[in-house]
Amino acid sequence: MGSLKALTLAGGVALAASTVAARAADLLPPPPPPEAPIAAPVEFSGWYLRGDVGVGVSVDRPKLRTSPDPLGLSPNGCDAANNCTVGTYTGYGFHQPGITQPAFVGAGVGYQINNWLRADATIEWRSGGHLSAVDSLTETGVYTPNGGAGQPYTRTVRNFYKGNVSSIVAMVNGYVDLGTFWGITPYVGVGLGVAHNRLTGLTDNGFVYTTTGAGVTGSPTGGYFLDGRKTNFAWALMAGLGYSVSQNLKLELGYRYMNLGKVTSGASRCFGAVGFSACDFKISSNRVDSHDVRLGMRWMLGGAEAAPPPPVFQAPALVRKY
Repeated sequence: MGSLKALTLAGGVALAASTVAARAADLLPPPPPPEAPIAAPVEFSGWYLRGDVGVGVSVDRPKLRTSPDPLGLSPNGCDAANNCTVGTYTGYGFHQPGITQPAFVGAGVGYQINNWLRADATIEWRSGGHLSAVDSLTETGVYTPNGGAGQPYTRTVRNFYKGNVSSIVAMVNGYVDLGTFWGITPYVGVGLGVAHNRLTGLTDNGFVYTTTGAGVTGSPTGGYFLDGRKTNFAWALMAGLGYSVSQNLKLELGYRYMNLGKVTSGASRCFGAVGFSACDFKISSNRVDSHDVRLGMRWMLGGAEAAPPPPVFQAPALVRKY
């Protein structure tokens, strides 16, 4: 009797085990763990505002000239007292012309096309540049006083010029960002536009020495120039580094070569014109350029486009067999 009970119990355990195994075989395997989402590259696009400050260094000396050219004039003539001069100008030129460093501030609006390309339009005020130069003119000839004998002479004129140079510059700029490395984005760019240049407060302080057989005489001379304005084509080449302070704020430290075109004074007004038949000259330069160091800020108005959400794993429905 005991053997029969044991056999029955063993058969029940085996039947239960086989039933559990069969049901376990009907279940699907557990789903695999979801993969970590891969972050999509952040694409910045949209409008931005920018502001810049900096200082320029005029490495190349301005090429100054006087118009009309004194060498094309003649000192020949007689005054009201019948004192006559017959001579020629034998040399004229500028010495050590220069423009000191201007400071500038600018603002603009731009558009970030993608992570690589952007463009903006800016307007900039440049001031604080001071023009300085010295010129010299040599004259030789014969001076004949009324009723007297002709006297050979040599006359030398020196003029010291000082004035102020300022500009308003409007530019359209394009940039290529060259990728981001350790949070730093190098870039290059080019700009085209117009510059309205002004030469104001230009003064002329000088002296004149005349050498004759009777000795050397000298006297001061000078004057001032009316303010001059010139609007012309301008262009720039740029390179620098950008840094993202936040998603919306970018800082830039850059170099820029800017060619501002021409600058000119108004007509001169002399206190005592010596040797000239008239006093109506202008001082100008065919090229004004600057090597700029610029600190800029860009504020993104839109921000970054949202990256797509990570994929969600959906387990298939459980199917049971009965």
